[in-house]
Amino acid sequence: MTVEEALIHRFKEPKFTEWHRHFVSHPEQIPDLVDLALGSKKAPLPAHASWLLIHLAKADWTLLVSYEHAFIDYFLVSTNQSILRNLLVTLLEFPLTDYRESDFLDSLINHVKNEENKVALRVYSLYKLTGFVQRYPEIKAEVDAVIELIQEHPMSPAMKVGIRNFEKMCRKFA
Repeated sequence: MTVEEALIHRFKEPKFTEWHRHFVSHPEQIPDLVDLALGSKKAPLPAHASWLLIHLAKADWTLLVSYEHAFIDYFLVSTNQSILRNLLVTLLEFPLTDYRESDFLDSLINHVKNEENKVALRVYSLYKLTGFVQRYPEIKAEVDAVIELIQEHPMSPAMKVGIRNFEKMCRKFA
């Protein structure tokens, strides 16, 4: 059974995300999972594959290190909210990279600003921005200005918590 066939079969089962353990013990199949996540297959395959990447990264992000640039490249061009969120949560497990650093930074800020984005993408973008704030403290003022604009409008509870967590994480760097 191919990874694609197994994914189609398994994503309807309870505890689907526990299947990430299979890839920990069979890393030779990770390229197929990444191809599904970043590929052009019909939905929901890319979203489910990218969801597994989150759990794989949390288990051992080093298994995915050779795909970091591909994840960032895809993040910079995708408009699929689910895949963007999943790739970003995956990238939260990675240390900050210099690869396409300014493009990635700009994209994260734009995702936070965009009120049409789902709140999870906006909040996880804030969380990834903490690494940039740690590396470049002067960026904090720009992110704070974006947060002030966001706070001028009604916010979901999740957005409020995300902002509070961002501020808490950034206080560690002061």
